[in-house]
Parts: sequence; structure tokens; C-alpha cells
Amino acid sequence: MRSTYKVLAYAIAILVVVQAGAIAWAFFGVTDWITNDNGVIDKAYLECEDCESIGTAEWGFAIHMFFNGLVLIPLLSLILLVVSFFAKVGGGVRLALIIVLLVVLQVIVLPMLSREVDPAFGALHGINALILLGAAAGAGRRASVQSRATQSAREPLSA
Repeated sequence: MRSTYKVLAYAIAILVVVQAGAIAWAFFGVTDWITNDNGVIDKAYLECEDCESIGTAEWGFAIHMFFNGLVLIPLLSLILLVVSFFAKVGGGVRLALIIVLLVVLQVIVLPMLSREVDPAFGALHGINALILLGAAAGAGRRASVQSRATQSAREPLSA
């Protein structure tokens, strides 16, 4: 179970990095579409269901907002929390709970505040992503270190 905990924690960390790459891809794709194709994004475009495509940038948005952001990362964080109860990683349940709370903040609270209160909350969305990356990588590292320590304790002493 400790290995599962480690893999899940590192997978979350990797997916946060994918998130950063996906949103950068989306942003630069949109700026390319505006600059080179004279694209215009306004309220009418955002509400349009059959408007011209912004090209591959749409994949960046889809990965960031849907595949990773709303499905994979939240799902893996909940699985990590469940696994943490059985993995016997010191502080593992606490770290998994922190990761779940950071994901809730990332997926629900900060986007809502960015849209409803002030777009400046978007900066906190980026900062929280870095904190989430650190927490997930730290959880994976903790499981790795404890796994090696457990293996060393099981090996018989050499004479």
C-alpha cells in the first residue's frame, strides 16, 4: 500500500506540472490565433457554440480545465486519501488530507472567487498549484524514504 501511496502522490505532482504546461499551451495558442489569424475573443465569442476554432489551444484548455483539473487530479487525491489510511506512511493521512483540501481550493474555491469577486484570485490559483505540487511531491518522498527505511530494517545484519 505504501507503493500505491507513493505512486498516487507523485502522479498528482506530475499532473500539476502537466496543468502548467497545458494552460501555457492554451494561452500562447490563443495569442497566436489573435496575432496571426486576427481572431477576436469577446463575450459573443465565448457564448457562441459554433464559432471558429482557436486551433490546438483548445486542447490546452481542455486538458487544463477538464481532463486534469476536474477529473484526474481530484480523483487521484481522493484515492490517495483512502489509500493513506492503509499505507502506514508516517503523517501520510495528514498529508493526503492537506492535498485534498488544496485540490478543493484549486478546483472550486479559487476559480469561483476569480470569476465572481476579482480576477486577482487567479494569482492565488497559480500559487496554490505550486503548494499542491510541493505537498504531493513531499508525500511521495515521505513514502519513498519510509519504504527504504522499512526495507533496511528487514534485512539481516551482516557479520
